[in-house]
Amino acid sequence: MKKVKVLHYIPGFNTGGIESVFLNWYKHLDTKQVAFELLVRNYDPESPMLKEYLALGGKLHTLATPSLNGKTMLAFYRKVSRFFKEHHDYDFLHVHVADDPFVVDIAKRKGIPQVGIHAHTTGYNESYKSQGLKSKIRNRNVQSAQHHLAITQAAAKWMFPGETGVQIIHNGIDAQGYVYDEKVREKHRKALQLEGQYVIMHVGRFSEVKNHLFMLELFEKVKVAIPNSRMVFIGDGPLFEEIKQEIAQRGLTESILLLGARMDVPELLQAADVFLLPSKFEGLGLSAVEAQAAGLPTLVSDRVPTEAAVTELVSFLPLEAPLEEWVKAVQEAVLIERRNTYDEIVQAHYEIKQTVKDLTEFYLRTSKE
Repeated sequence: MKKVKVLHYIPGFNTGGIESVFLNWYKHLDTKQVAFELLVRNYDPESPMLKEYLALGGKLHTLATPSLNGKTMLAFYRKVSRFFKEHHDYDFLHVHVADDPFVVDIAKRKGIPQVGIHAHTTGYNESYKSQGLKSKIRNRNVQSAQHHLAITQAAAKWMFPGETGVQIIHNGIDAQGYVYDEKVREKHRKALQLEGQYVIMHVGRFSEVKNHLFMLELFEKVKVAIPNSRMVFIGDGPLFEEIKQEIAQRGLTESILLLGARMDVPELLQAADVFLLPSKFEGLGLSAVEAQAAGLPTLVSDRVPTEAAVTELVSFLPLEAPLEEWVKAVQEAVLIERRNTYDEIVQAHYEIKQTVKDLTEFYLRTSKE
């Protein structure tokens, strides 16, 4: 059987949800059936996810274009044309962010037989200034691609409104690695000096959508209700320094840990008592699934798709609700006993082996079309 060769396009490879999903796929891929390569417009050479991908033998191609604007657009067009002129032996182009021009159309013109657009979100940051143009580019790419994929029905509805044949590929995790372990919890609580503390944790990119300012306002009130509480942020991103300064201005530096991007999130989740995800929107909210896999009570906003609730550990709260309601939910989470949720994660089809099997079958099927 011929191996299916897939090129993944992720415009900016840093340390975020899409990167995490791609890396998980790559690590569990059956390389006898499918081969992955990665094309980016720009990347962070210090990204631990990229470093792991390369260390595992992953192949990286770059178009070396940090930003797209009137000055760089022509050069980007030429780079895309040159790349696909030299690299046109792929069976499938898998596009994870559909806002970049030229890539889909040129790939098809140069002979890539199958192109898929993958919806990972249900919206964009309000601060993006060029959504009108991005929307036009995205719609063109969606119309040009033969295949439409999404991480949830909510993401499919947003990206491909009215379409019924979208292929749902769940964002899988290595669920066994998240199973609650008291010894791991004690180890990390000691290392982070969190012993005897009530720990609220958030994992996510420091961007507007994750709502860090809301979390700081909430934590200030939680600190009054639960004096021994601590907040732990895991991740990096464009707003990292801004949030760090805001923490200092609010006098919370001693109560909040900023751990940056980490590759040991499954273990770090063991050290928490409650997980927080008050996002303004999400395609899924994979970190909420990870938190449930670790047996954590998980508080999410009503903007997170209900498909993220794969156990009874999830509570949905309106972003517009008084902060006191959120504080109460944080306080009540202490009453929930940690438990092994592995079987529930598997039944919901979020185990990485299942996800990669679904993806592989999709590639094999489309390669015959």
